[in-house]
Amino acid sequence: MRKFWSYGPPDTDLHYYAPRENLINQAVTQLVGENPAKGGHYITVWAPRQAGKTWVMRQVAHRIATEYADRFAIHEFSFGVLRGWKYKPPEHQEHLVMPRGLREVFQEVMPGHPQVEDWEDFRALFSVDGGLWDKPLIMFIDEADTLPTPLLNVLTGQFREMYLQRSRNWLHGLALIGVRAALGIESDTGSPFNVQRSIRIPNLTPDEVRYMYHWYERESGQPVAPEVIER
Repeated sequence: MRKFWSYGPPDTDLHYYAPRENLINQAVTQLVGENPAKGGHYITVWAPRQAGKTWVMRQVAHRIATEYADRFAIHEFSFGVLRGWKYKPPEHQEHLVMPRGLREVFQEVMPGHPQVEDWEDFRALFSVDGGLWDKPLIMFIDEADTLPTPLLNVLTGQFREMYLQRSRNWLHGLALIGVRAALGIESDTGSPFNVQRSIRIPNLTPDEVRYMYHWYERESGQPVAPEVIER
């Protein structure tokens, strides 16, 4: 029998879960694009801890990989390994210098483990001329706001340049997943992450809670008092 689960993303084969189809459909549409030939959107996905954002976005990635297998490449990774990283912005260096910790992450999570020494190398990973992919890419970056704000601003600035020059790179759609609505994006040059492209993952609704408890009742044969569900 399934179990209730709150230790990370649930396994749909082992645990009770709320399907959250509307949220998944919304995110798929944003990333693929209303007109895929014109490109998808770059979005932020935000919620408090343990609200289910990682699970939802994994379902989104699976849906796109299944329904658009021949059209898009999918790449997922997390900045969670940088949690607690002590970063001090350089005082006299160019802001485009990539610190060692971030270089190591990119080299570890990218296909083929390419050398990434600076932001120019990073942009080259997505180039239609010699990059890592050979078809439009939809990328998911979890724990995005683990990055210190100055670095997150630089990263989104790089994505903005890529967004404005889409014919030169394969990045079709991008999801930055974190816990803050704006993800600290305060770049002087603006951001491709328009607030209207932000997806909030809300807490479970009363109907979703009832759905899971009724599922449990059917499998276990044990009734759950309505006042328990309401509480």
